[in-house]
Amino acid sequence: MAEFDKIRYKAIERETYSRKARSYEKHGAAIFEALASPLLDAAQLKPGYKILDIACGVGIPSLKAAELVAPTGSVIGVDLAPGMIDLARTRATRLGLTNISFQEGDAEGLPFADESFDAVLCHLGLIHFTDRIKALSEMRRVLKPEGRVAISVWSTPDRTVVIGMTAKVVAEVWPAAVNPGAPTWFDFGSPGAIERVMYQINFREVHTQRFDYPLVVLDGEEYWNINLGISGRLEMLLENIPAEISQQIASKAKGEAEKWRNGSVLRIPCEEVICGGIK
Repeated sequence: MAEFDKIRYKAIERETYSRKARSYEKHGAAIFEALASPLLDAAQLKPGYKILDIACGVGIPSLKAAELVAPTGSVIGVDLAPGMIDLARTRATRLGLTNISFQEGDAEGLPFADESFDAVLCHLGLIHFTDRIKALSEMRRVLKPEGRVAISVWSTPDRTVVIGMTAKVVAEVWPAAVNPGAPTWFDFGSPGAIERVMYQINFREVHTQRFDYPLVVLDGEEYWNINLGISGRLEMLLENIPAEISQQIASKAKGEAEKWRNGSVLRIPCEEVICGGIK
């Protein structure tokens, strides 16, 4: 079995999420902004704070954070994908925000001095990193003493059904898609999982909360279109396997989604875990 290639994995992440930025904003911005609300609460941001948002994507939650720390505070958003950064800058300009900037950056080697920030945010980014311990250590390094970190991760597949359902279908229909050694979206979903690693990095007063933001859609077709609109890796997979297999995955995923019908809509569970800690 071939060894997991971290460098190639990052290159694919950079490419897929860059080209997916506008689709990600269209299909996912409202969803991810709702999911970011409890993360911002956990960070306890105050005017005047200097904030770092890691894996900021199109500016969620950094754009809202910029409003919360204004007028004297500031936010820097970093992301591996330049396409995401470009769109985040556009969105900040559109909102008239002048206390925020964005730059390309790798969470596993942050280009900032020690003790630079009052708070660090990472909204559904940790699950994508190839070396989570190194990324968390970097978050702690750039925090000021008593600085606060707020991280969100997906829960378990049975509780984050909106993602777990498609992941299960892909693994069943096309097992070759499973990449041994690669990070998965659910690695920190089990009770105690994120807490253990946070204490390992020497964060203090670690606490978690769980929130369910069900995805409400009209039918399986809408569910599938949102999945495609957000996930660059899913789109790339479907483009590189036989067409009949892609169609089988899509059909089966839509059928699974319909099992969550509640009257005229589908209500598909989507649980996230919010973890806070202090340096």
